[in-house]
Amino acid sequence: RAAIIFGCVPVLSLLVQYREMKKLSPFSLVADVANLMGLSCVIFQDFEYNTHSDNIKAVDISGLVYVTSVCIYSLEGVGLILPLESSCANREGFPRLLKRVIIGITLLMAFFGTCGYVAFGDGTLSPISLNLRGESAAFVQLALCLAIYLTYPIMMFPVSDVLENLFLGDDAKPPGKFCPSRTFRVCMVLCTATIAYSIPNFGKFLELVGASICTLLGFILPCIFHIKVYRKEQMRVWEFCLDLVLIVLGVVFGVIGTVDAVLKLLEGEEQISDDTSSASEGVRLSYL
Repeated sequence: RAAIIFGCVPVLSLLVQYREMKKLSPFSLVADVANLMGLSCVIFQDFEYNTHSDNIKAVDISGLVYVTSVCIYSLEGVGLILPLESSCANREGFPRLLKRVIIGITLLMAFFGTCGYVAFGDGTLSPISLNLRGESAAFVQLALCLAIYLTYPIMMFPVSDVLENLFLGDDAKPPGKFCPSRTFRVCMVLCTATIAYSIPNFGKFLELVGASICTLLGFILPCIFHIKVYRKEQMRVWEFCLDLVLIVLGVVFGVIGTVDAVLKLLEGEEQISDDTSSASEGVRLSYL
């Protein structure tokens, strides 16, 4: 496991050196194709393996915290919105395109997760590739691994810029100097590889990140920035109240979800309980 994880570091260390989003577009295209191929294969397998006799529950409140945390984790890519907008040829049409993409991804996630749960019932595992058998399982794992691998430098693009501005001075960054910046980015890749190696359970880790970091990114911080930029005097009453409600709900759920995720991580390698198995396929898709 260590050899596989740290064996990915050299190529990723080269890919994260790109400083323009447009240069990463070929890798993103290959990742998208691999995603579609892998997900399509999983959906076909779902219909083929629909042989269990478990009772399918439309709603299970006991798994609400876990499911919500995993869904919120999909907001971890919110930092890419501004870099993507700045690289668009038609920036005026970007908001409309963003809405369509979000709606499409939401529908895809709901359909994908539902198909998996209906197919495997309480035996649904995270990731869903563990439920597959034969050559199709190997193909899906390869496709999803390739997609995640090539998506990594894209996801690290805004992170690298923010951390470089935080820890490196202007004289230590290109075009003045290249060595400190490149070394810093390689260290970031090594750091993320170490974290990936130390995580015992993929699904539980997504719950932790979704409940803590992504709740901040998706609900709390945007509302705070909105209030700070426009001020209360320039905002409508319902806008100001909506921001406050989202902040309060984000803080409350963030605390509850984070505590729940930490407690589950401390339990060790136990399999995710049956009451949360309905979200297992959504875990992998939200990560992608």
